[in-house]
Amino acid sequence: MSRPFHVGRFRALFLTGTAHCGSTLLGRMLGMHSEVLCVGEIMRLEDALALGYGCSCGASFDACPFWGPRMELLAPYRNDYKSYDLALFDELAVGARQSLVFDTSKTRVWRSRRNWSTPDARRRAGFVFLLRDSRGVLAAAKREGNELAHAAPRHVKWIKRVARLAEKEDGRTLVMTYEDLCRDPAKELRRLMGFLELPWEDALLRPADVVHHLIHASVSGYLAGSNLLNRDERWRSELTRDERRIVEEQMRRLPLLAELYLDEGSSRYVYRDAPLSTRSGSPGPR
Repeated sequence: MSRPFHVGRFRALFLTGTAHCGSTLLGRMLGMHSEVLCVGEIMRLEDALALGYGCSCGASFDACPFWGPRMELLAPYRNDYKSYDLALFDELAVGARQSLVFDTSKTRVWRSRRNWSTPDARRRAGFVFLLRDSRGVLAAAKREGNELAHAAPRHVKWIKRVARLAEKEDGRTLVMTYEDLCRDPAKELRRLMGFLELPWEDALLRPADVVHHLIHASVSGYLAGSNLLNRDERWRSELTRDERRIVEEQMRRLPLLAELYLDEGSSRYVYRDAPLSTRSGSPGPR
């Protein structure tokens, strides 16, 4: 017997943003809720298979105790991420006996946005727009071998696209930042629970207590094995002065990023909790 259809506001919740924004962290935390199934980046399943990635639990998808029995269900969707629809999320939720499916596919959510604009989806699907300081995002891109002169404008272009979607879908979008989540996880997660109309559960603050089954998830050491949240600000020591200038020039093209991360006078400035020494560029807290 399936569970009641509506516990909470939505059936599907989609995370929009860019790579390295903290999506795996938020996915692991929200996935601790008894009513939430976090699937990771399900729209990148075919990419994960092509690259030889497995489930975040360490098993191949076929051998994974969660995904193995569901690979047949996913087969019709795998080769075209734009074919993902609410019917699939309904089946996943009912099969897992949970009410909400959380997908963290980020830019692919934007690319498939028409799927989430039908009258049915407008009632049953919501969005979380997760932002992170572009310097942190692009320091991670640099570690992967990307040239910042190319990666920085591309990153800001994507933030602009997703910000427009968040503005258009304001009534069913919650904007969060990675920095706020790390600084005060209980406060931010309670805000998220209010948006989702789900009850608070203390387990949300203990993402390392269980094995998660996420598709195309980050393998960052900052996420593994601990319930302590340490804000990753390696960019303060890893980006050169010239690299920081390149990134900040791009950030200033988008008022949202400038207000959050560059303008200390803005009411939205996220580093108001940081010591002045870290604001001037010395290595900050991790």
